[in-house]
Amino acid sequence: MSDPDSATPHAEHVAESIATPPPDQKTTATSSYAQSIKWWAAVGSCIFLYSISLAAYMCLVSLTSIINADVGPDESYTWIAPAWTVAAGTGMVVAGALSDVLGRRWFCIGTGLTGILAAIIGGVAPNVPTVIVSFVFLGLNQAGAVNSFAAVAELVARKHRGYIIGAMNESAVFWVVCGSYFGRRMTIDTDPSWRSIYWMILVCNVVGTVVLFFTYYPQTPLAIAHGHSYKNWADFDWIGLAGVIIGPTLFLVGVINIPNYSSTDAHFLAPFISGTICILLLGWYEGWMARQPLLHPFLFRRWRTFTAILVVAFVGGMLFYSLQSWFPAYLEMVLGEDAIQVGIDTMPLNAGTNIGGVGSAVLLPILGPRIGTTPMLVLGVALQFVFIPLMCVPGITGRGAALAISTLGGIGIGIVELLSILLVTLATPDEWIGFATGSLGLLRCMGGATGTAIYSAILLSKSKTLVPQYVSDAVLRWRLSEASTAQLTGILTGAVPGDPMSVDGVTPAIVEAAQIAVREAYRKSFSYIWLSSIAFAVISLGCALGTKDLSSALTLDVAQRLQDSNTEKDEEAGSALHMEVVDVKNTAKEQD
Repeated sequence: MSDPDSATPHAEHVAESIATPPPDQKTTATSSYAQSIKWWAAVGSCIFLYSISLAAYMCLVSLTSIINADVGPDESYTWIAPAWTVAAGTGMVVAGALSDVLGRRWFCIGTGLTGILAAIIGGVAPNVPTVIVSFVFLGLNQAGAVNSFAAVAELVARKHRGYIIGAMNESAVFWVVCGSYFGRRMTIDTDPSWRSIYWMILVCNVVGTVVLFFTYYPQTPLAIAHGHSYKNWADFDWIGLAGVIIGPTLFLVGVINIPNYSSTDAHFLAPFISGTICILLLGWYEGWMARQPLLHPFLFRRWRTFTAILVVAFVGGMLFYSLQSWFPAYLEMVLGEDAIQVGIDTMPLNAGTNIGGVGSAVLLPILGPRIGTTPMLVLGVALQFVFIPLMCVPGITGRGAALAISTLGGIGIGIVELLSILLVTLATPDEWIGFATGSLGLLRCMGGATGTAIYSAILLSKSKTLVPQYVSDAVLRWRLSEASTAQLTGILTGAVPGDPMSVDGVTPAIVEAAQIAVREAYRKSFSYIWLSSIAFAVISLGCALGTKDLSSALTLDVAQRLQDSNTEKDEEAGSALHMEVVDVKNTAKEQD
């Protein structure tokens, strides 16, 4: 049996092999595609909008409690961050798939427009539900920004994609490393408080969108150039579009509900089961029923060059959230740090993530042809495999060790996060890289949401048992009553308001011992999170080892070019609707 990852596919799957642009559109690195100011401005504006989309999330996501206190209180505030996750995850694959066929220009411009709308809504938000709506638009803004990876990647030589994607990732380094701290400082030091962040987002998106509007005019979408187009909207895969929106949305909503309810509650089961069934039915429909499937099932049959990378991204999302999302809580609960110190001490982890991502991207064109792409991906997973579980080693006074270990784990996270994007663009025909990057982004969000739900359940379950036990043991020699011990435990964990010294029979020595006991209990609880990552890392490592070396795809071919001054600027917008639909079966017969 031939290897589906290397064999030439049957003609009925149009462009199932690595795509070669048409003669009139193909160029190489020797064509000096990046000499014009217009090219640099277009690419720079895409990168800038991506950077500011991350800035919005990194600055605001840590302020949800402050926002709730200001315009609430409202119990729905727990949906502020998840609203971003759901919108971003679903939006990524939709934007990627549609922009492949309809062209990326207006999708990239839409990135800035959704950012502007989100900033206006959030800046004047009178209540928590309105803030949630703003986060939905911020999620859509992030979805469009991730689609910019495809927009930028197709404008450079395949061999040079690592450099440009690395630069794109590096552009957000300040926000990734310092975003949480910067957001808190703006909240404290400016009169509009947290709304200042929204106004900053507004100005930046306006500037980026204006520059993009006047400079980013790509030529005919590659999918259309290769014969994929729609004579009218009746030929469009509407069922596929509806399924890819409804299925993942329900799945994410269900998984996100676990921390607030339980794994047996209808709030989890109903959307989760419905979403899973929808995704399975969608896969069956796209694989066997759709005439022109929006989700390109032929790609998923390429296990070693596509599907395995997506699995690594899904599991990588789980590992990413086990460290990246829970590390601030670890610093606060275990090391006893305040909010400002937490913001400072998350910087090494975020810096490690950035170093790993940018380093792997920049080194891909250099090391890829020499050692292959598989060892590079395996290295990233191996670093996660080793150092995330090692987070259970530092004690409650082991701040230095915790920061060092988390930074090394962060390097592994960065390698997997960015290298998987690059590899999936190399493994996919150029006309479908929008769908490929969008699918990878969606699976990463789904993996992250699943990981967060699992880790939340672990932490809640273990801390519920261990904290009272550790506190009781710590105050045993003072013979504090059971009622006073329970009240003291509740106050120290934040479950009960009040001053620890107001508890009957409590002394400063008892409070100090109880505080240490609470931190030790949380350290033990967090160790279960770190150790649970081993199982996921094993799966990810196996898939990474199974990926095919893609160094042969590091060529000097450039997939897409910007229009020159003699090209009609409405070519891209009109061609998607007026070109004839390709009869795939007849094409196959002719080629056979």
